[in-house]
Amino acid sequence: MTATAVTTTIEERLDQMALQLEVLTDEAMRQRASRERWSELTEVMTPIASQAMNTVSGELEALDVSIDDVTRFARTMVTTLPTLERLVSQLTSIAELVEVVAPMAEPVMASATARLATLDERGYFDIGRSGLGVIDRVVTSFTEEDVEALGDNIALILQTVREMTQPEVMQMLQRTFTTVQVGEHVEPTEPPGTFALLREMRRPEVRRGLAKALNMLRSLGEESPDPRAGASSGPTDRTTN
Repeated sequence: MTATAVTTTIEERLDQMALQLEVLTDEAMRQRASRERWSELTEVMTPIASQAMNTVSGELEALDVSIDDVTRFARTMVTTLPTLERLVSQLTSIAELVEVVAPMAEPVMASATARLATLDERGYFDIGRSGLGVIDRVVTSFTEEDVEALGDNIALILQTVREMTQPEVMQMLQRTFTTVQVGEHVEPTEPPGTFALLREMRRPEVRRGLAKALNMLRSLGEESPDPRAGASSGPTDRTTN
């Protein structure tokens, strides 16, 4: 090997070594700069972290909570993450369902509100409140024995009401009330004499009224009436004299 070739080889190795040295120098400079930055960050964050730790420690002492409690809570949170994830997923599904249902529910709520307002204007709620007051008075006025007695006689009561609501009975009651109301507004006169009463007795409607009154008095005077027989049979007064 000639001297020129040896010299060239040495120069190439020197160049490679210089390049490697330059790379190492750059890497060392970067590491130094990184250490300096971390050192500066540490100097800045150390007081902040210390203050934060002091604050957290003070809050934990005020709450009577130890570091072990916080650690246990953190561990519990980590172990329950899957459950929390499922709950969040369900809440998301519910929120999506509400978004879909809300536009459809608005007309229904508007219609219901309008209907309730109409019922309130007509006085349904006032009648309902009055009805509750009546029920309260009934509850406070009757005992359990009274209610049991009412239950024993409810069939008879209903049959009596059914008979009272017959058309002929209602018409008779209406005529009676009308006559009484008219008589209250008529100026008082002298009581009729005997001959005036005899003249009234000749009128057919008066004789029919007397017959009905006698039948009612006879029914009131009967002893131990059979309620079932009286309830099953309709009005027996059909006198048309």
